Amino acid sequence: MKRKTLGNIEFLSEIVESIFSSVELQQVLNVIAEKATVVLGADASSILLIDFGTNELSIRASYNLSPEYVKIVKAKVGGELSGKVVVDGKPLYLADAKTYFGKKRDRLSLKWIKKEGLVSVIALPISTREENIGTINIYFKKHHSFTDEEKKIISIFAQFSGIAISNATFFEDRKRKIRALEALNLIGQKISSVSDFKSLVEVVYGETSKIMRTRNFYLALYNKEKHEINFIIYVEEGKRIKRRKRKLKKGLTEYLIKTKKPLLLQKDVLEKSKELSIRALGRPAKCWLGVPILYGAKLLGVIGVQDYEREYVYDEDDMKVLLTIANQTAVGIENSRLYEETSKMAITDPMTGLYNIRHLYNVLAFEIERSRRYGLHFSIIIIDIDNFKVYNDKYGHLLGDKLLRAYGQFLVKNSRKVDTVSRYGGDEFVLVLPETDKDCVLHVINRITKKLKNHIFNIEGRRISLAVTIGESSFSEDGKTSEKLIRKADKNLLSRKRRKEK
Repeated sequence: MKRKTLGNIEFLSEIVESIFSSVELQQVLNVIAEKATVVLGADASSILLIDFGTNELSIRASYNLSPEYVKIVKAKVGGELSGKVVVDGKPLYLADAKTYFGKKRDRLSLKWIKKEGLVSVIALPISTREENIGTINIYFKKHHSFTDEEKKIISIFAQFSGIAISNATFFEDRKRKIRALEALNLIGQKISSVSDFKSLVEVVYGETSKIMRTRNFYLALYNKEKHEINFIIYVEEGKRIKRRKRKLKKGLTEYLIKTKKPLLLQKDVLEKSKELSIRALGRPAKCWLGVPILYGAKLLGVIGVQDYEREYVYDEDDMKVLLTIANQTAVGIENSRLYEETSKMAITDPMTGLYNIRHLYNVLAFEIERSRRYGLHFSIIIIDIDNFKVYNDKYGHLLGDKLLRAYGQFLVKNSRKVDTVSRYGGDEFVLVLPETDKDCVLHVINRITKKLKNHIFNIEGRRISLAVTIGESSFSEDGKTSEKLIRKADKNLLSRKRRKEK
């Protein structure tokens, strides 16, 4: 090994050249850790950097140390060894590390120093232009006295290492921003191609997760009329959780709804929330970021991310990225709503709000196929209001329309969730009853007839009673096609009407 002196320019230039050979942060750290041992002919080394979220130094790169040591050993900023060096900005030389940690009563450090067989240690600050960001620790497994020459050499090495790490960190940050821009472009493309709302939400969550930490994430929609928040997706510690709708309170989400502005709380979330008259709900976060979903001036909801363990997880750049995502999401939400409304209009009767004849035939086709495949039965009933023309002539068509709407809702209320209620035309309605055979459909008819007999419709201050005639048919006894089933039910209805008229 070359003799390490300040006069050996060739040796130092080789070391410096090696630590500047890459701009990838982790690779730079690994090279520095390895070369730190070469500089002094040491046995092992580690690089500890500050996690500003936890205010701790943790090992980000090491050379010739056990994985257990690397995983477990940490230092509080202001604590012993690395914690002291990063605050003071001065190197610390320990010829006898065991005695040092013994006097400090630092049992954890003493335990691991013994376990790794480390005797002498030097800790040097890693400095950027603005602050100390960590330390380089170099270890010897035999007693080592540090000469003035060695101290000068390692000081120069630490200075160049700080520059290399600063450059790599800058490059890493630029790469992160480029990735964010690429991801934002991709999100925009995906959102514009998604028409249904559920898929839209999954795209937003999935693509946001590629850009920033979303271990705790939610997307909530705001219902202005009901003063209500609906959590469409809620992720806590990486797991999906179902959250119920809730009325507005005084939480962080409500603050964004009220102000229509983003909010970033990088630390002291509870204290800063109180200053803003916010009553933070649920588990206290260490860092919180939320942005409104705005479509023009219209507030649609809120996207929020948070971290329960670390401060400073999110910054201003994250807020700008999340705002862009929220703006794209707003367009996607409006597009999906328009799509859903258009789709609903295509299968909905505009006057009653029930399904129309088009959707009825789609349901019938589905039930026929399902019943054929699994050997099931289903039935349909056609309901005709007796003498409905009398109500139109007596009270006018506007009241007649209201009466039809009220009667349609009566049928929905007195049907199962699996049943399909549709307006067939005029004052005729059709119910499709899955897994209902011939015997059961007669019970359904009797139940509807009895309930209607005891029901009074209050329309514009008038109390109105209705009487109906019902016809039924069942798959597959009365037919194996939609047309035959409708024809059979209609035939039964007309037959009963004639009997009533006699």
